[in-house]
Amino acid sequence: MTPVRNVALVGLGAIGILYAGKISARDSAGLRIVADAARLARYRADPPALNGQRLDLNYATPDEFGAPADLVLVAVKSTGLAAALPGIAPLLGPHTQVLPLLNGITAQDVLADAFGWPRVLYGFVYCSSAMRTGNAVVQGGGEKIVFGEATNAPPSPRVRAVADYFDRLGIRHDIPADMRSAQWKKFILNVGINQAQALLRAPSREIQQNPEALRLARTLMDEAAAVGVALGIAGAGDVPAWAEGVILKAAPENRTSMLQDVEAGRAPEVDLFAETVCRLGRQCGIPTPANEMALQLLRPA
Repeated sequence: MTPVRNVALVGLGAIGILYAGKISARDSAGLRIVADAARLARYRADPPALNGQRLDLNYATPDEFGAPADLVLVAVKSTGLAAALPGIAPLLGPHTQVLPLLNGITAQDVLADAFGWPRVLYGFVYCSSAMRTGNAVVQGGGEKIVFGEATNAPPSPRVRAVADYFDRLGIRHDIPADMRSAQWKKFILNVGINQAQALLRAPSREIQQNPEALRLARTLMDEAAAVGVALGIAGAGDVPAWAEGVILKAAPENRTSMLQDVEAGRAPEVDLFAETVCRLGRQCGIPTPANEMALQLLRPA
């Protein structure tokens, strides 16, 4: 694999702004934000900011990008992934790697269906909640990109090339031996904390202090874990107990991305969580009534 130098970032939500800021601080010339002309005009009129610092970013439409990207970071919302595919296609060359930074467990499959597995890696981000207001994001640190092939023992040359790029820029990352197990661990946690907060319209404090709220989060996670066990995901059955501990230790004012979406009137990513749990539960014959309820209550009208 050739070294990663020419990087496209698609999506400037909370995670996109977070990594646009981190990458541009070390290698502004090597990063371009890719979107359609109308969206780029909005970014230029109201530039994104990270932790109070305005970001001076390079922008390009897909047709303006030029030579293929070495790496495409995809940070759109799940609801915008399908619409983003035509704009990603012109960025690709024979050796381009596409790395999703979305929540959930399905983004890599959507991208691989469009562009083929030789170009697509698994990926997601662990971080404390990034608070977004318009194009301004506040994030307190501790972020990490988790990525790789489905199995990484050892990491493949294309995974090592991306890791070398992150190392050069000081981007924290992890390459788990079992990527699907790592992905499901965060997924099960999110099924609980994201959806419970969104359903209750309340931050972590409510789940920590209200036994019924904690029971709701745990039930949502138990259903997801049962589906994971049925699918053969290593360690899935142990995740809810671990995740409950994470929820109880979270900052009381922590507001997940789903709660922020609900409060801002944006469509929450219920397709990533409840809808996925219910769909896979039906396939496996696992009942998922709590997630069915969440799907009905959180699905946009």
